[in-house]
Amino acid sequence: MFKLVFPKSEVGKRIRYLRRFQGLTSDELAKKASVSQSMISQIERGQVSPSLETLWKLSHSLKVPVFSFFEAEENNAVTLTRKGEGHFIKRVRPNVGYELLSPSSGKQMSFFKMTVSPGEDTDDPLMFHGGEECGLMLVGSLRIEIEGEVYLIDEGDSIYFDSSLPHRFMNDGDTDAIAVWTMTHDF
Repeated sequence: MFKLVFPKSEVGKRIRYLRRFQGLTSDELAKKASVSQSMISQIERGQVSPSLETLWKLSHSLKVPVFSFFEAEENNAVTLTRKGEGHFIKRVRPNVGYELLSPSSGKQMSFFKMTVSPGEDTDDPLMFHGGEECGLMLVGSLRIEIEGEVYLIDEGDSIYFDSSLPHRFMNDGDTDAIAVWTMTHDF
């Protein structure tokens, strides 16, 4: 009988990537999932194999299906995503949604369409993570706070910044703001 073994280091890398992508610290994820911060650290470094219960708590806290921790890396040199075929992802910020337009794992960057609903929540903590990101506004405007500075981008404007700088997106308009965005990451 063939038994498929998925290395715990790969599960840990995927959890770390998803946590950072959502702008969460390991302590914040630990509190959301009701596990210790040291457990998160050990899982992300591939030192322990999390139980199914822990994986379920982490998937619920990260708002992703539990199987996303086990997706095989995409090694295709070319990936085509047709209109409407992207994976829709809602992150920890309730007013921001993402349509992933690139492979979800095993690549050095992510490409997606970002939709930010009107309104702001200044109580939301600033996000920061490794890598770089840039975006192009397609519809509407965004107010982007980066390390205390505020930048307004309108349709046709683009922005680039170091993702390790604390940042957040706000839509002061009356309709959804839509941008195409790309991020590099350490994964």
